[in-house]
Amino acid sequence: MIPEFPEFKKLELTDKKDIEKFTLKFPPYSDFNFVSMWSWDIKGEMRISQLYGNLVVRFADYITGKPFYSFLGNKNTNSTVEKLFSLSKDEKLDMLLKLVPEDSVLGLDTKKYNIVEDRDHFDYIYHTETLAKLHGSKLKKKLTQTEFFIKEYPKAEIRLLHLGDKKTQSDVIKLYKKWITNKIIEKLFFTFEHKELEVIKRLFIINEVAELISVGIFIDNKLVAFFINELNNSNYCLGMIAKAEVALPGIYAFLRKKNAEIIFSFGKEFMNDEQDLGIENLRNAKTQFRHHSFFKKYIISYKLAEGTFAPPTP
Repeated sequence: MIPEFPEFKKLELTDKKDIEKFTLKFPPYSDFNFVSMWSWDIKGEMRISQLYGNLVVRFADYITGKPFYSFLGNKNTNSTVEKLFSLSKDEKLDMLLKLVPEDSVLGLDTKKYNIVEDRDHFDYIYHTETLAKLHGSKLKKKLTQTEFFIKEYPKAEIRLLHLGDKKTQSDVIKLYKKWITNKIIEKLFFTFEHKELEVIKRLFIINEVAELISVGIFIDNKLVAFFINELNNSNYCLGMIAKAEVALPGIYAFLRKKNAEIIFSFGKEFMNDEQDLGIENLRNAKTQFRHHSFFKKYIISYKLAEGTFAPPTP
């Protein structure tokens, strides 16, 4: 049971159904997806509450780890914001609410609050059928990369992975470590990517209570790429973590195409591929697959006349 504000509780696996009572009323924003929330809560710092019928979450920043508040809902939103700013002040946090979904900022008092698009945290939304077929001139390059991979590795196999299997877990971790080693060599290592290994391990655990679809690519019976997705009760899936051996040309295009084919076969029209966090290489990779739209998120702060903090820069 999620407590009423100002009481909070630690996020636990048993909170899945209660969280989804809130989230299923809205588009599937990645940050409020239960599987994503629980998997990224690697230090057990996340706290949840409910206020005026809105879901309130105390997050830790994905990169810096600094805590902040956010909420999902559209009831008494101005009062909700005021109470969260008051709590942030009491806890000596930055006077910013972040990751606030577009559905939650509608109707906020724009004379009192700065409401700024947070482009780094927009969720990328793709048509799964488009990715599965790589139709259109804008995806021609990705289709060419896929065809090249098939030509070079005609015996590559696509298999569904069972994340509860110990051998599969070992293979996934081994591939991830190889991937991150290459990132370090290329000087493309980021703090959040270091956290991903712990996220993957938590996905092994939550696999027993969540509907995860994990796609693997094998060459000579060796795992060379994987894509972990979460299905939910809408026509969306959430693309969570994808890794591949970077030394195999075209493998990422092939992985995304085959992953989309499988997701589409499950009746999911769209994929939410989460945000790019403002990381240039990640943004380039996501935009090259020609997203259909964004789920926008915002940063809320006081106007200078109403508070002591300057508005955030987009």
